[in-house]
Amino acid sequence: MDKQNDFKILIIDDNPAIHLDFQKILKMRESTSGLNKLNQLVFGDKLEEDLEKSESDEIDFPGFQIDCVSQGEEGVQYIQQALEEGAPYALAFVDIRMPPGLDGVETIKRIWALDQEIQIVICTAYSDYTWEETVEELGLSDNLLILKKPFDSISVRQLACSLTKKWRLMQESKNREEILEKTVEERTDSLQKTLTVLEYQSTHDSLTNLPNRSLLVDRIKQEISRAKRHNSMFAVIFIDLDRFKLINDSFNHESGDMLLKQIAKRLSEVTREEDIIARLSGDEFICISVSAEVHEIEHVAHIAKKILDTINKNLHIGQRDIIISASLGISIYPQDGTTVEELLHNADLAMYRAKALGGNQFQLYTPELQEKCIVRLENESDLRRGLIENEFFLEYQPQYDNKSQKLIGVEALIRWRHPKKGIVLPMDFIPVAEETGLIVPIGEWVIKTACSQNKAWQDKGIKPFPISVNIATKQFIQPNFVTMIKDILKTSKLDPKYLKVEVTENVIINAANVIESIHELKKLGVSIVLDDFGVGNSGFNYLNKLPIDQLKIDQSFIKNINFNRSDEVILQAIIDMADKLHLDVVVEGVETSSQVKYLESHNCHKFQGFYFNKPMSAEQLEHYLKT
Repeated sequence: MDKQNDFKILIIDDNPAIHLDFQKILKMRESTSGLNKLNQLVFGDKLEEDLEKSESDEIDFPGFQIDCVSQGEEGVQYIQQALEEGAPYALAFVDIRMPPGLDGVETIKRIWALDQEIQIVICTAYSDYTWEETVEELGLSDNLLILKKPFDSISVRQLACSLTKKWRLMQESKNREEILEKTVEERTDSLQKTLTVLEYQSTHDSLTNLPNRSLLVDRIKQEISRAKRHNSMFAVIFIDLDRFKLINDSFNHESGDMLLKQIAKRLSEVTREEDIIARLSGDEFICISVSAEVHEIEHVAHIAKKILDTINKNLHIGQRDIIISASLGISIYPQDGTTVEELLHNADLAMYRAKALGGNQFQLYTPELQEKCIVRLENESDLRRGLIENEFFLEYQPQYDNKSQKLIGVEALIRWRHPKKGIVLPMDFIPVAEETGLIVPIGEWVIKTACSQNKAWQDKGIKPFPISVNIATKQFIQPNFVTMIKDILKTSKLDPKYLKVEVTENVIINAANVIESIHELKKLGVSIVLDDFGVGNSGFNYLNKLPIDQLKIDQSFIKNINFNRSDEVILQAIIDMADKLHLDVVVEGVETSSQVKYLESHNCHKFQGFYFNKPMSAEQLEHYLKT
């Protein structure tokens, strides 16, 4: 053993001669084969294997660093200092009688108070304490042995070797235990952190970090309990983004995720700290407002308006600026529900009412909404059944050039022959179809039927004319929309120049891939009509960007002709602009002779409306054209 690893032994005895004896005995190096055999008998072969092995097969006598003191107080100080230096003593030989200071028993008590692991050998030549008395004073300990004076060198060396080895094994065991405890502690900490992460993940939305449905339900339950105790109220605000699926389909899901994260951030910023914002699913969020003023409708309306305003602000997504709106539904505890399910359900109903009214607004729950919801579900079910049972049919409204007195085309208009309600007009079922996505298969049926009918008329010798079909936003954003048009034209054998697709400016604004699809349709030879032109404020922006063939002026501009000066100015501006851009113009909704005269006086001669013809069945139109 090198000096750095020598065992430290402390001799506490008031006789200097004893100090010299211990140093002489314990610093001798001689063959220790007998001691090695004794160690194996005492500690076993396994413990022997844990010792460091020397270069030879024989284990050398261990090295000892020996310190000597004459009084118990001094010995205690040595023990304390060694502990503070991180180099404790392994063994102490303590004389039982050391006048005038502490005796051996008191010294050992104080040493063990500092270091319970040090091995002690009591050296005594007198019968000051019996074994029983020693045990009574110091307790029964395997760290304590008695050595009677006079002692021989073999006994001292045996004790020193065995007890220091025992002390070392105790230290190694303690170190292993500390390492094990540290490992257990680290793993426990790691497990706790993992559990914390898992708990957070199970209660929060991974995209926005807002509380999810699970945590939301728990928070609402807490609010219900609190409101019951304090006889108070709170509001559940159901937030659904308008046309979010359109953004996802038009751009990509990454853009949609970016938008949701920005909306979540804005909602968290616009609400108070005590309010709760959660993401329910998809583009649905919930705000729980716990304000004391919730009982005042004006205050709830103020909160809803703040939410709408913050959502309406321009969003920068990638390289695009997007403006989005939301529909909000509000239920109040306890008047609109006393359970989590009732409050969420009723807020959801109110939200659907806001969406049905055009979106970008809020609605408060009323009991009547439940009945409207039932009606809406029945309509959706009816629509699905209507498609399966072939209950839809088309009527055709002619378009005329009054100057040449010739038919210039027809518009295909869908009708629903309902088994109980009779003939249902588009305004009563198209909104439900668009909301549910059924507009896609219904729209495809319209295009197929219109193209096939137009070709059938041509095959019967009727002079060819174009047929117009209205295209909804959800149809246009379908990835296979243009391919579907190609397939229908090919199957029906209709020349593309006899098909017109009518789109509104809202379709162009709200769907990113519409412009590309319009250009592709134009290449096919299909004509493009910008419908309801002038109603919005963005149609003018697309006239020089899109291959538009025709403008269709909305009937709202001619309804009050001769009475509304601003409508007249706008109408004249549209007609003049179309003429300069070489665009065809058709005015729809023409119902009176005065409207016809006014339009013709302003160089507009192409009309569609009840003044000329109401929509007809295919057979009626065929008969009309033949006569």
